[in-house]
Amino acid sequence: MENKTIFDKLGVQYEERDGLFYPCISISEEQVDVGKYGLLWMEYMKEEHPGRYMSLRRHCGLRGKAAEINEEAYKMLDSTLKRYLLQHKPENMSSTMEMWRVREEAKMVAEEMILNAFVMQFH
Repeated sequence: MENKTIFDKLGVQYEERDGLFYPCISISEEQVDVGKYGLLWMEYMKEEHPGRYMSLRRHCGLRGKAAEINEEAYKMLDSTLKRYLLQHKPENMSSTMEMWRVREEAKMVAEEMILNAFVMQFH
C-alpha cells in the first residue's frame, strides 16, 4: 500500500533543487503580450526595484502592468511622432533620404521621451 500525499493525488509536479523536491504550486500568469516597452520596463524593475518586481510577479500583476505601460508608450510614440513631423518639415519633400532622416530624428526623440516617462519609472 502506497501512501500518496495530497499533492500526488492532485497531480502536482515537483522540481528538484539542491537534492530536495519542491511542489510547483505557483500560479502562472496569463501569456499577455507585453511588447517592446513592456519588456524594457520589466528589466528595469527587475534590476532597480527587485522588491516591487517580485511583488507584482507573485501577485500575477507583472505582465498585465507591463502590457499597460507598453500600450501607453505606443500612444505617446504616435502623438510625439506626429507633433515632431509637423514642427520639423523637410526642406525637400521629394528627397527620400531627407524624409527618412527627419522620421528617424522624430523616432529617436520620441523613444527618449518614452524611456524617461514610462520605462525607467517605478509603477
